[in-house]
Amino acid sequence: MQIEHGSNSLRAKITNQSAILKIIYYFGPIKRADIADRLDLTLPTITTNVNDMIAEGIVRETGICGADGKRVGRKARLVEIVPQARHFIGIEITGTRRAICVVDYCGKVLESYYDSEHCVDYEENIRKTCGIAEACLSRLHLSWQDIYGVCIGLPGVVDRAEGILKVHPGNQWINKNIRADFKQLTGYEGDVAVENNACARASGVKLYRRELLSDVQSFVYLFVDRGIACPLIVNSFHYTESVVGAGEVGHMVMEPGGARCSCGNDGCLEAYSSDRAVIDRCVEAMADGKASVLREICKEDQRPSIAQILAAQKAGDPQVCRIVEKAVYTLGIAVANIVNFTSPDTILIDCKLFSEEENRKLILDTARKNLCNKTYRGVQSVFVEPSNDSGAKGAAAVAINMCMQ
Repeated sequence: MQIEHGSNSLRAKITNQSAILKIIYYFGPIKRADIADRLDLTLPTITTNVNDMIAEGIVRETGICGADGKRVGRKARLVEIVPQARHFIGIEITGTRRAICVVDYCGKVLESYYDSEHCVDYEENIRKTCGIAEACLSRLHLSWQDIYGVCIGLPGVVDRAEGILKVHPGNQWINKNIRADFKQLTGYEGDVAVENNACARASGVKLYRRELLSDVQSFVYLFVDRGIACPLIVNSFHYTESVVGAGEVGHMVMEPGGARCSCGNDGCLEAYSSDRAVIDRCVEAMADGKASVLREICKEDQRPSIAQILAAQKAGDPQVCRIVEKAVYTLGIAVANIVNFTSPDTILIDCKLFSEEENRKLILDTARKNLCNKTYRGVQSVFVEPSNDSGAKGAAAVAINMCMQ
């Protein structure tokens, strides 16, 4: 972000106040002098802008913390965000789930809802989502007028500027005007961001696990679900960031002429290592009379869940073990390619298969063996524990960041 110096123009004020607000948000409670140091702005400039934000009710003064963590001193010298000043909604929509959360200005979840009903029809999905969002607001005794920003995260290629989902290959949703449809169905008049859901999840880690990324210049977020994405996040100044594409790595070819992918090509990573691919291969194994342990675990279920597949792997089902190991091994090759190409400081891995330690070890070992030793400078690997609301919380983080632009 460019910081404006020596100008009283409205543009300079808006730019500087945005930068100041982000510093307070990510590093508060913080002294005005420390804000000035971080932004290389004068203390009077910081004081004027902070006082404006205090008057607006989005920032407040608080006392200095002592060694025991308690506030000390008569005069408030630190500034911090007022959590209840603004409310936001984060939404994740796929063909197999809808997750929604309402959060305060600091990202605390006030109300959430998760729906795993399979629904690939776009119109039905967006109507259902809007209805759930309104129900969440009703339970909090809030209205749409109380919401400062909304973000909707979806798989696929997104036009952020226009709020359009260009394509969701899995559901064949093409050129869907998410922003316009959401506003029409809800009557909401505020800002609505539309984001790739893997990018939104990366923003969620930036907000909810900020200590993890405090010294990180760039990171990639490998998200494995029905599809596979890996956006690169360039985080040069810690309080601002740039998303370099949605990272549709699921469609990089791992084996020319290999297994058919849902996109129509052959040999894509997604055809081997996505949740859908692993489940499909286990279904085929059960249909052939194999994977006896998994069949016993599934009982009447025709399609096992990833949790059931992992239980069968842990129980030693040989067919399931081979399927999972193939998926993890191929994903390890992909991770090596990603690290060789982008050279990030950190790679965050969000995948249900890695709740099992042996799968974590296999992917890291495979990646290390396939890294270019002459250019590899070390990368921190962090496994993100999957949860039902991660996508919605990430979308809420995008909405919060949007309001500070």
